[in-house]
Amino acid sequence: MSPDTVDSVIETGEQELVPDATGAADTTATAAAGHTDRSRTSRTRVRGRSGLGSRLRGFEMTPATLATLVITVVVVCVVALTLAMPLRTYFSQRAEFRQLTASNEQLQREVADYQQKVNEQNDPAYIEAQARTRLQFVKPGEIPLVMLFPADEARREAAERAEERARAPWYGNLWDTLSTPPVAQ
Repeated sequence: MSPDTVDSVIETGEQELVPDATGAADTTATAAAGHTDRSRTSRTRVRGRSGLGSRLRGFEMTPATLATLVITVVVVCVVALTLAMPLRTYFSQRAEFRQLTASNEQLQREVADYQQKVNEQNDPAYIEAQARTRLQFVKPGEIPLVMLFPADEARREAAERAEERARAPWYGNLWDTLSTPPVAQ
């Protein structure tokens, strides 16, 4: 192998299989003096791989490239900040619209209920039935019959007092009977 062949392989970026001392093939190209040119060899290996990572490693940042990158980032940030407030307003207004729509539907249901009540109030049969039940009105010639039942609270209180008396000892009940007047019981 001649020295100018090795240089041409390194300059073109191609890989050449060179056997090392153990007899295994080495993919690094050696220079004429016998040492490895690491930067060119690593570029050669990078070119052999594919993918974004290998492309970015071989990519050199020049001042123009850096300036373009910074300008792009600034423009993207400005656009994002410019759109942030209108988007926020849009989403808040959509939420408010949904809330107002639900409130409007609820109010329409209430209006329908009240309209039904007004229609009932104008019906003579409904008015008569309400007057009989609420005000206990009767037509001339009818005999009113009013049944008095104890209220639910009075029944509950009586049941509680009876349960209390059942739990109390006999002498306590006797003493309560003698000490309290019959009207208060």
